[in-house]
Amino acid sequence: MRHSSRSRALSLFVIILGVMALVAGACADDEEAVSTAPAPAAEPAAPDAAPPPEPAEPAEPMDDAEPAAPAGDDVIRLGYISGGDADPFVLIVTESIREEAAKAGVELAECDSNFSAEEALECARTLAVQDLDSMINWQFFPDSAPEICEAYGNLPTVALDTDEKPCQRVWIGANNHFAGVVSGRGLGNFAQSEFGCNYDAYVSLDIPSIPAVNGPRAGGSKDGFEEVCGPVPDDKYFSIDTLSGGGDQPENTRRQFTDLLTTLPTAEVILVISPSGDSMPGAALAAAEVAGREGQVWVVGHGADGSILDEIRNNPYWVGDVAYFPESYGSIAVPAAIALAKGEPVDEEILIDHVFIDKTNIDDYYPLEGAEPVEDIRLGYISGGDADPFVLIVTESIREEAAKAGVELAECDSNFSAEEALECARTLAVQDLDSMINWQFFPDSAPEICEAYGNLPTVALDTDEKPCQRVWIGANNHFAGVVSGRGLGNFAQSEFGCNYDAYVSLDIPSIPAVNGPRAGGSKDGFEEVCGPVPDDKYFSIDTLSGGGDQPENTRRQFTDLLTTLPTAEVILVISPSGDSMPGAALAAAEVAGREGQVWVVGHGADGSILDEIRNNPYWVGDVAYFPESYGSIAVPAAIALAKGEPVDEEILIDHVFIDKTNIDEYYPE
Repeated sequence: MRHSSRSRALSLFVIILGVMALVAGACADDEEAVSTAPAPAAEPAAPDAAPPPEPAEPAEPMDDAEPAAPAGDDVIRLGYISGGDADPFVLIVTESIREEAAKAGVELAECDSNFSAEEALECARTLAVQDLDSMINWQFFPDSAPEICEAYGNLPTVALDTDEKPCQRVWIGANNHFAGVVSGRGLGNFAQSEFGCNYDAYVSLDIPSIPAVNGPRAGGSKDGFEEVCGPVPDDKYFSIDTLSGGGDQPENTRRQFTDLLTTLPTAEVILVISPSGDSMPGAALAAAEVAGREGQVWVVGHGADGSILDEIRNNPYWVGDVAYFPESYGSIAVPAAIALAKGEPVDEEILIDHVFIDKTNIDDYYPLEGAEPVEDIRLGYISGGDADPFVLIVTESIREEAAKAGVELAECDSNFSAEEALECARTLAVQDLDSMINWQFFPDSAPEICEAYGNLPTVALDTDEKPCQRVWIGANNHFAGVVSGRGLGNFAQSEFGCNYDAYVSLDIPSIPAVNGPRAGGSKDGFEEVCGPVPDDKYFSIDTLSGGGDQPENTRRQFTDLLTTLPTAEVILVISPSGDSMPGAALAAAEVAGREGQVWVVGHGADGSILDEIRNNPYWVGDVAYFPESYGSIAVPAAIALAKGEPVDEEILIDHVFIDKTNIDEYYPE
């Protein structure tokens, strides 16, 4: 079942898109700048400071006291646009923001832009209707920031690592030139001690298309190296553009580094530094191993997130990393965003401290905790799209259950795209996996995606993933539809005697295997109570018409529908496509001055919608899918597949209708 631990360790890093978290935008170039966060844990080291700072959290929360709730009964609501949680560094930042928001008692509405300016704009539009007080924004394209700021109403914004002007009020992120100097000194000190600074090549894994980041990092890295080993000769200096060839930086790096090795057939000491993050050095080492050049390449990365710590500890060719402490971002960003929401002053720039971490000091900063995994099993997981609250809850349940089971989990977010699901499959294919959990939403794409990850035995969630599917876990779609339809019908009967002007189904016709039974079952359940729906009262909205932003598509089309029904006073809406779309319909009705004429039922009943079910008089109820339970079913099934043990071919989720009368039985406050 296992490959060698050496090849597994190397292939781990030829994975997802590179640490775009670390390549995302400009920050101060002054290597002597220090963190301006109040009460920092320690003064950062100046470039010529001798010892590194005492091990400590590099930045502490802006206020040690419990954050006070705003005046009155209002709760602060923060928005967050993630750069791309498929990247390990970004995901750690995201999790730290979630944790700090929960500690502070504020609500957090989040959306993953998945390394795309277009998706960041869709995120902004989605968040714009959520009554937010301030934003934390980490989309990676400064040129897109004005349009994105405008899309969410120019809310006061905490920017992470990338300029988000004009709405930016606080900038938090890397001290890029100083981080480069730290990494270069680390590589130089290694080269001096091991080779007397005699080397054949110095290779920089760059991101030239993002010069505000790459310039100071790559330049600082070379400056720091040259402080120790002197100027790098032109004929020994090589740069690889890790974005040349598309968004798959590790693959671009692997390909170009392989080509470079062929031009250096006699080179025996090749030093590699990666201003573009930590996935790319791993790709270079993997290329060296495949080429039979292992033992000739040594690397230094930027990031030192949790995904790379084992390499720093155990891989003799991984010299070290400059640390960016992604786990500390939330403790700075969330208090800053709360202060903006309250109209309180905040420093305009807060810099992360950086230290060089290698085998000699890693346990000072990141001590080993817990035992090794109890199962020598690696699972892969393709998420359908964590920007959706329901999907995110499923994803979190899978992470939690994998951690409980002591198995490793490699994951990638397909973000509602068959093309991105295929990229995820290719990324995961090199990670020495034993089985897969796959939730990409396009069955027609499944054969190509299965092939891309080697047809590993697969647990499919809610969507057929044949031919590699061995277990199918998910909704009993027609029954779930019937449950929701009956709920809407019972409401219509009790409130209006089944007299209504329109029945609107918020559909996903491009996924007929799901939409057909859900939408059909919903109509069947409604008709059990209220009789057949007349053709002239039945309306369907394609929530994917217009792109991946389903709530915006729904809002736009529902607004148009309302104009065609100027005298309608009882409009019943049912959403087989999930819970974000009914909210968009209600928002459209409110804007149109038609609040009180639209009532909705959703599918999902995830945590993001429970307050609506409890308190919104126009939210009739939801059919529950219990997303928090998926992981407890899917992970054991995937482990069984990895072990070659038998598993039921189909495992269905139970469904109940949840409304104001019974919600506390299932989800007590």
